[in-house]
Amino acid sequence: MHSPSRRQFLQIAGATGAASLFPWQYAQAFYQSPGTPIKGTGWPGIAKYVTTLRGVGPGGIPVAAPDGVSLLTGANHYSINIGEFSDQLHPTFAPTKLWGYNPANALGGGVQPQRHLGGIVVAQRDQPTQVTFTNRLPDRHILPVDTSMFMDAASGFGRGAGKHNAASVHLHGGFVPWISDGGPYHWFTPDGKYGPSVAGIQKTFNPNLLPGQFEVYYPNAQSARLMWYHDHAHDITRLNAYAGIASAYIIRDQFEGNLRNAGLPDFVENGGREIPLVIQDKTFTGPDILLLDPTWPGPTTLGSLWYPHVYEKNRWRFTGNLVMPDPSCVPEAFGDTMLVNGTVFPVANIDPRRYRFRLLNACQARFLNLQLYVADTSPDGIRYSNAGVPVNLPGPNFTVIGAECGFLPNKVTVPAVQPFNPLLMTNGLANMLIAPAERSDFIVDFAAFAGKDLILYTDAPAPFPIGDPRNDYFAGNQNGVTTKPGFGPDTRILLRLKVGTGAGVPADAPLTITPALLTAGLDQFIANPPGLAVQNGVLNLPPANRTRVLTLNETFDIYGRLLQALGTDTLPNPAVPGFGRTYEAPATETPAIGSTEIWQVLNLTADTHPIHFHLVNVQVLARQPFDVKKYAGGAPTYIGPARNPDPTEMGWKETVRMNPGEVTTVIMRFDLPPTPATVTLPVSPRTGGHEYVWHCHILEHEEHDMMRPLIVG
Repeated sequence: MHSPSRRQFLQIAGATGAASLFPWQYAQAFYQSPGTPIKGTGWPGIAKYVTTLRGVGPGGIPVAAPDGVSLLTGANHYSINIGEFSDQLHPTFAPTKLWGYNPANALGGGVQPQRHLGGIVVAQRDQPTQVTFTNRLPDRHILPVDTSMFMDAASGFGRGAGKHNAASVHLHGGFVPWISDGGPYHWFTPDGKYGPSVAGIQKTFNPNLLPGQFEVYYPNAQSARLMWYHDHAHDITRLNAYAGIASAYIIRDQFEGNLRNAGLPDFVENGGREIPLVIQDKTFTGPDILLLDPTWPGPTTLGSLWYPHVYEKNRWRFTGNLVMPDPSCVPEAFGDTMLVNGTVFPVANIDPRRYRFRLLNACQARFLNLQLYVADTSPDGIRYSNAGVPVNLPGPNFTVIGAECGFLPNKVTVPAVQPFNPLLMTNGLANMLIAPAERSDFIVDFAAFAGKDLILYTDAPAPFPIGDPRNDYFAGNQNGVTTKPGFGPDTRILLRLKVGTGAGVPADAPLTITPALLTAGLDQFIANPPGLAVQNGVLNLPPANRTRVLTLNETFDIYGRLLQALGTDTLPNPAVPGFGRTYEAPATETPAIGSTEIWQVLNLTADTHPIHFHLVNVQVLARQPFDVKKYAGGAPTYIGPARNPDPTEMGWKETVRMNPGEVTTVIMRFDLPPTPATVTLPVSPRTGGHEYVWHCHILEHEEHDMMRPLIVG
């Protein structure tokens, strides 16, 4: 595959003149990845295909079960602990120390071992859920903590000197009351301290709440969809999420259930052919961790989590002469090993039938470009051309039926093999590009592949979209990091699917999910029909109460480290260049309850940012290239025609890819969720309103400092 030059890519993306914004440089890394085998040590690396894909329920990833009904709200009540535990993620590792959720009651009963990604919740539409979360984390984090990011380094915003165990639970994609949203200042600690957004009102949904606990209420007034819940505590989200504080949250409804009559595989909780896939990239310590990283302060047992803690000046741009902190935050963290459902390079045994996959990209910063290949007899099952592209036969195509906020108005066929090319971002064709926090609901029919093995594969560059070869690990790599065939590290191979012969397996009924059938189950679009806001390259904005122009920016912090920020189209300080504003700056996005707004977001950086909106679902209207170099505020100067969203983005979304040098236009309506009549919902003591946020979901960007308040009402 021909790989475009940086200049060619910038021209394709409409970002000519922005080359100076690239945050990485091609130079030797300060240290090798700590999981990389060193010649002469005798350790070959992480063996592939020796773990089994974990399922959901007893024997797999635990599913939370209710323990009663809330006397105050009538909601189904759950109790979930947040704590430290160990889990076997690969047989050659010692059990890996993790942080995560552990339900007090698990579906299926009995005592079930705590597992990575445990605590999955399955709820029904319009049947509320209430959860008591209990923080049992130890004082010391399992990863290096950069206290230079804290506003008060000694106390961590009042969380306690030397304590890094604050937690905040965010239901990602949830339409929930603000106090249950789990924002950055909704944190709570084991010893009963609470963040400034919820201190004094933490008992709103549970007057009997104990210190170290927090209560959330989720109305579930949403159509069927896959969501997830994860940590969101200020200045420590990236570490808590990487350590494992995340799990899935599924809403079912009658419409989705009826689709099973049209060939949709039955639900996972019924033993059906529905498979959740949670993708993560992580790095594990090898046997020579202290040789590769002499200042590593964390666990050194083989298979422990490793996270970058040195700001490498030969990797990222910097300014100034101050001594960098160590540990230090970094612009992005890319692991060298892929996990699916919590284990490394697993294998799944399936039948030659139709399957439904519910995929979540839960990586810190790594994008995915999914492909399916027929495995060959090589150790990896994948052979590469000299250009680093697999030469295997293609597997079955993807049939995409949904995104973050439920079903699409049309099912979309995406080819099984579509190697990454920057044109995938601009040609308007169907693709399987999935950014961090995005989800994809897709069907694959394996009937024609009986007796074969298939490899689920990704080749998205990291950082996205240009990439740095030091973040690309696979066997035979000519440009990045070459690894031993059959062993990791490897950032391209995700999962091996072993298709049975089909003996005695019944054939599936025809798949009769039609556009008319899907559309009947969708929430009403604001700009209806979707995908028609652009005609002949011209964007025609639908009616709205307000149109905002906002910006994505990159600058430097007081240490000279790269810092990303959200902003408006006006300079916060005319004497200082840059449109970015800190999270602590006064709120500028303050929509009225019930209002409809259009946001036109200008990306002035060289990264694609997955922008996540709390509270609201949004509809992507268009993308259009503009002149970054000449932008000085206000309306942009467009340098190319507008285009509609990709076919797989035509439904509702809450995480939207915003590409370099483009204006991404979205529309949303700011309604508030229902709350029980027995509860009086207070406003935020910190902001005086219904306090939500919007931010980049590259977690290292979010915390430094690409997040802004969203205050409704």
